[in-house]
Amino acid sequence: MNISIQPPAHNNPVHLGKILRISFLITLLLAIGLGFVYLKNRQFGLGEQIRQTEREIRQVRSENEVLLARLAGLSSRPALQKRIADGFIAVVQISSDKIARLTPPAQAVDDGGLRTVFNDSRPQ
Repeated sequence: MNISIQPPAHNNPVHLGKILRISFLITLLLAIGLGFVYLKNRQFGLGEQIRQTEREIRQVRSENEVLLARLAGLSSRPALQKRIADGFIAVVQISSDKIARLTPPAQAVDDGGLRTVFNDSRPQ
């Protein structure tokens, strides 16, 4: 029995170039898809941070409005008079010798007008 083994006439060769090209394209598409998902998740996270910061800003502004209203109430004339009457605030009258003047008092010139600005003491 003389049997010789011969390869089949119609064999299916493996095309390594096509396999590498297709696997590279699939890997590229997967990387692009993962990058897109990563960017969308990051964008969503940053959006949540912005919304939280805006909520905090609104809350601080409303607290600021409340404090400004409270400050206006505490510094109003009736509230101050009540604190003076209760003795919480001591008020003393300022005598004229305790007032410091930064500029000499303005003097009238011959025509009766006041000179509000002058550089030297001689009238012109």
